Amino acid sequence: MEFRRIAPEDAQAAHEVTIAGFRTYHAFAPKGWQPPADMGAEGVTRRLARDGSHGVVAVDADAVVGFAACEPAREETDEGFTGPLIPSLAHVWAVFVAESHWGRGVGTLLLADLTDHIRTAGFAQARLYVAAGQTRARTFYAREGWRDATEPFMVEKLGLELIEMRRAF
Repeated sequence: MEFRRIAPEDAQAAHEVTIAGFRTYHAFAPKGWQPPADMGAEGVTRRLARDGSHGVVAVDADAVVGFAACEPAREETDEGFTGPLIPSLAHVWAVFVAESHWGRGVGTLLLADLTDHIRTAGFAQARLYVAAGQTRARTFYAREGWRDATEPFMVEKLGLELIEMRRAF
């Protein structure tokens, strides 16, 4: 298994791992729920091009089996997290592992790469949002030192309740 910085040619594969991860949400999401339409490979590429963004992939047998990314945190606007920067706060916006590789430490290593980057970049804290019903991910993040920062709240655009989690550095 190889862990490396994401390259432009990895965007489609990272998108596919992400969408496959979102499909597992059907186990707890409301009936008829669908993954967000704006999560295409172009969106991944555009987001990774932002100043301060960092992305990493896990590759096994020449296939991307995991993807994680972070960026400097921004205030939320109607268009998403596009507002002013929030000083000293990083935002983890993706940690997805192919179901075939669950339980093999891939997520731990991807998240460790992000936290090393966040620490080295000088951020004091990081945040991420996790679906309230995604108990597997919530347990994983808690084990890795992340703590709930909010109660569950509904995000209409996603059609899901989320919880903000944070970690200090």
